[in-house]
Amino acid sequence: MTSSSQSASPSSSPLPIVVGIDGSKFARRAAFWAAEEAVGRQVPLRLIYVVESDDPDSDAVAVEAADALRSVAEALNASGLQVKVETDILQGDPVDVLAEASRSAGLICLGWKGTHDSGPGRRGSTAALVAQAAECSVAVVHRRHAREAPGPHRWVVAVLDDRPHPRAILQKAIEEAGLRDASILALTPWPAESERSESIRAEIKAYLGDPDPDNPDVLVCVLPRPADVPNLLAQSADIDQLVIAQGDDPQLIAQLVDPATAAILRGTDCSLLVLRDQV
Repeated sequence: MTSSSQSASPSSSPLPIVVGIDGSKFARRAAFWAAEEAVGRQVPLRLIYVVESDDPDSDAVAVEAADALRSVAEALNASGLQVKVETDILQGDPVDVLAEASRSAGLICLGWKGTHDSGPGRRGSTAALVAQAAECSVAVVHRRHAREAPGPHRWVVAVLDDRPHPRAILQKAIEEAGLRDASILALTPWPAESERSESIRAEIKAYLGDPDPDNPDVLVCVLPRPADVPNLLAQSADIDQLVIAQGDDPQLIAQLVDPATAAILRGTDCSLLVLRDQV
């Protein structure tokens, strides 16, 4: 199959945000989420539709793919978002193709459930497997229907591990909070009043460059990280959230992409960002 555009070399232009498109409403919502990210980062948006190589009706699927890409691209253009949109139709296993695409992407973005995720053991698994296999950061997007009003509160939740200097995840939380006009909740493996948690709170304040800690522009909360993070999300599923976790914590990522967690977050704006540093 041929692609409708060629992605730029990472050395010559900013890395694009890649969105997996499959014709589902979840992928379409993910594309709009990614477009807003792309505008904030001033990078192009690359929409990829993967046609499985063993599909017996590949010609019909190729037409379906082209129609799906055109529909999303036209909707993005009509939205007024100032973003460059590229489209590709690629062939192979969706997880393998998107993992390969992650090598030249700044972010892979997927809807939490896809058109082809309904087979035995497959429901939601494309996003889950890509989240664990990709070489760049991955966003798994839960988004309310456009007709549904967002929640009144916006939070970026940074799930920290016990590394001494979690600079990357804190900086990302601050960046995303700025894009969303959101507050920051840092979940740490230490007690809330411990010296280490106080240090994390001070580190966030320092990154923010807050001139008045008693009257902050961004609300910052630091709480102990529970053993079951999805349970915490279940208790606040009406809150508009982005959850950021390090990609090298496989147990946590497995929790967050589990179908049970997806069911908890259904109909919310609580998306997951699996953070990976690219070298």
